[in-house]
Amino acid sequence: MLVLLVAVAVGLWAGAVAGGRLGNVQYLRLTQAWLVLVALAIQLVVFSPLSAPLGAHVVVSLHLLSYALLLAFALLNRHNVGVLITAAGVACNALAIALNGGYMPATRGALRTAGHLYAGDTSNNSRLAEHGARLLFLSDVLAVPHALPLANVFSIGDVLVAGGVAILLAGAMIAQPQD
Repeated sequence: MLVLLVAVAVGLWAGAVAGGRLGNVQYLRLTQAWLVLVALAIQLVVFSPLSAPLGAHVVVSLHLLSYALLLAFALLNRHNVGVLITAAGVACNALAIALNGGYMPATRGALRTAGHLYAGDTSNNSRLAEHGARLLFLSDVLAVPHALPLANVFSIGDVLVAGGVAILLAGAMIAQPQD
């Protein structure tokens, strides 16, 4: 969720700097946007105490379902470059998660940099990468240092998601409203 907050802030800033208007965002037309809201709601449940009674198998299944919903949304809105970039990031994350038992591996170095000595200390879906983790380069190998606010680990997929969302918002602000 932090990635989305940063992406929204950067997108709004970039749109304003480029002379766009926040009011133009209302003209952005995305097909089946409710899929994104459902996917985010599922992730809020999966990574909260609400998931405790569900069991690991259900949590992993719901987690992967949230990515499927995001990719379905992207397919429906593939005409938008911001959505395509976001989809590339979602696909990278989904692939790494699916091939690693439903959780995103995080390197010990990234966790340490973020101030999380143990993977369980993270507030997202990251787990300490075990020996033999698949596609580790797509995993949480990057980190915001623990000396900074909201320190955490992140992946190249997260960078693509943030970039895509920022481009989507900035583009919507700059676009001329269509009648």
